[in-house]
Amino acid sequence: MGDDRITHAIRPPAWSLLQQREVLSAVSYPGAELPPLTIPVHEDKYAIYPDMLNVPAPLVSDQVKQLLEKYLPTIGWRAVMLSDIDRGSQNLYWLLQPPAIEAHSMQSTFRPDGTLEQLVLNHEKIHQPVFQVKGLREPYVYINLAAAESLLRRSYTGIRLIRIPTIAADQQHQI
Repeated sequence: MGDDRITHAIRPPAWSLLQQREVLSAVSYPGAELPPLTIPVHEDKYAIYPDMLNVPAPLVSDQVKQLLEKYLPTIGWRAVMLSDIDRGSQNLYWLLQPPAIEAHSMQSTFRPDGTLEQLVLNHEKIHQPVFQVKGLREPYVYINLAAAESLLRRSYTGIRLIRIPTIAADQQHQI
């Protein structure tokens, strides 16, 4: 996830649910590139453009996209330009939409409003190196250990990795 502890990180405006559905359903595939989305931002003189943003959707820098393409060679991407009209600057990001899979175990817990309290992944259901978990409100992106190590070997900024517990299918019913 994007690291929200960075002070002066650029903060694009949030999208409405309708905008999210429209944008997230329109990714580009090789040979059928869609025009880039333009999102207005307002920088201050200390503005930092981290390599990952959570809002308005999972967005990654061009450098992170180049790495993730090695793990996700068949997914589509959508270019997103973060533009500050006052300063005349533009920064290229990419909308990250990895496959969504049913990967949470029965030991995952949810709050009464349906938001995630504690996620426990089912190891046998995970066959993708980079994925999202189907059925969760939170738009987090999950990666396997090999992809995490690849990210950590590079000097990216603003990416926060958190270990998520996993459980084997035969342990699902043991509590």
